[in-house]
Amino acid sequence: KYRKQIIFYMIEETKQRLGFYRKMQLWPIANELDFENWLDNFQSKEDKEIASQILDSFIYIPDTLVNQMLQTVIGYCGYFFSSVDPTWTYDSFKNNCWYSFIQGEGEDDVTDSGYIFPRKLRDEADIPANRIMSFEKLIKKLEENESNPQNVILVDDFVGSGAQTDHTWNNVRYGTKRMTLGEHCRANHHHIVYAPLVVNVKGFERIKRKCMGLHLEYVHLLTPEYSLLTKDSVFWKGNDQKYNAFMNMLDRIANDEGIPQTYGGHQNDKWGFGAQGLALAFSHGIPDACPAFFYWDTETWKPLKKRYYHR
Repeated sequence: KYRKQIIFYMIEETKQRLGFYRKMQLWPIANELDFENWLDNFQSKEDKEIASQILDSFIYIPDTLVNQMLQTVIGYCGYFFSSVDPTWTYDSFKNNCWYSFIQGEGEDDVTDSGYIFPRKLRDEADIPANRIMSFEKLIKKLEENESNPQNVILVDDFVGSGAQTDHTWNNVRYGTKRMTLGEHCRANHHHIVYAPLVVNVKGFERIKRKCMGLHLEYVHLLTPEYSLLTKDSVFWKGNDQKYNAFMNMLDRIANDEGIPQTYGGHQNDKWGFGAQGLALAFSHGIPDACPAFFYWDTETWKPLKKRYYHR
């Protein structure tokens, strides 16, 4: 009885705190991040306790912070360019640098999150529109300047497993010479920086290992302690009982809701794509690195955050 009272007060405290965050505009309106209806998905008090504990450490990045982080990471890129290009000055951000993004799975996929940032570069970072280009046009620009090394910033919001970056750098071929971005960089000594806002450690390690010549800058690195699938994470703090209860709950939800269970192989996997298990959302959507129960949307399950884009 005493434990049930503790669980009840903990759940109510979580709701009050998140309600305060919303009132102070640290969290968005309900139809953008709906913790009330999401918590109502969980029927038992034990499951609600686990869900409440997850929300305590859930990372939400509002649009105002996205804009600030974008300006910050571009500034970091400037420090790198100044170390490799003796002609680099502050004005070079606007007259000696090209901006693009990592190509998504489809060449014309307008739902890819990379398309969000060209507008932000123009409006929030004051980058001239003629300096911002599609991935295909970037390759053409590099072909036109084989003997003249170019400075390039590739913007993004999030890197999860790093698979897409690896594929784009090493396999995607555009232009008349059908060369990859990595081949252009190594052959012609272009200075290319990949500048996502947030990077999961899995993606960080893959990019460092497999994307030779690509310089990486970021604002925040998510180490293993940010994964729900790690017992010693910020969510479970080494507590075997709570960790095991969460994993069992996730299995039950996946079975009941028909969520893919592929050990991270499916983009809507119960553990998140690549078994990353992150609890993270941006104002414009939630990455597939997060377990599907955060964004699963059916008649019997309400999402915490809808996935408006993919990566």
